[in-house]
Amino acid sequence: MEHITDDVLNAFSSPRLRYIRADASDAHFKAFIPQIEQDPVIQAFAAPTLLQPKSAKNMESYAENIASSLLGVAVCLLPEEEEEHRRRQEVAGLSEPSLREKSKGEEEDKKPTIIGIMCLGWGGIPPSEAHHRRAAIGISLARPYQNKGYGREAINWMLDWAFKHAGLHSVSICSVSFNPRGVHLYQDLGFVLEGRRREVAWFNRGWHDELEFGMTEREWEVLRGAKPM
Repeated sequence: MEHITDDVLNAFSSPRLRYIRADASDAHFKAFIPQIEQDPVIQAFAAPTLLQPKSAKNMESYAENIASSLLGVAVCLLPEEEEEHRRRQEVAGLSEPSLREKSKGEEEDKKPTIIGIMCLGWGGIPPSEAHHRRAAIGISLARPYQNKGYGREAINWMLDWAFKHAGLHSVSICSVSFNPRGVHLYQDLGFVLEGRRREVAWFNRGWHDELEFGMTEREWEVLRGAKPM
């Protein structure tokens, strides 16, 4: 006999990833942030802010905004995926083989491998706007973990969380026109191009467009074959 809770047994993970709530006081979470915030390419794709090295205060503010979001998570590798990633790195000669003589205690104390940060409703949704039941997704993956399908998997997980558990009616995600991979990914995931703000992003001595993509609850239901509410 199936129970209504059977569907949420693995609600905080997907096939290769797990999602841990962002905590602005967690040293392990905060130690990861420079991998994305100090990467100029990730900066350029993630936000319209001025391209510049970030200070400790900037990164503290970033951590607080992620933690204050409707849902902010550290995107982490599941243990079996972590082992597979390590094996691929060793085969490619990109890392040293792991030390087999590690003690059991050391293995148990090992922190999860964070590969990115994702949020829904950056900084939190004001109560005066909650009735719209809408929020935007933001995601950044560290460079070694890009182009491996992790971003697609994580966004799909966040979409499911938004419509199945948070009761949202629409979810959006933005891109700049000089990020063709992002544009292709969002459309391939089922997002619909809803608007284009022309020449509003100044980057590398050129004007670029900002693109807004959206997905409604009904569109998600069709994609997932879910029963309409």
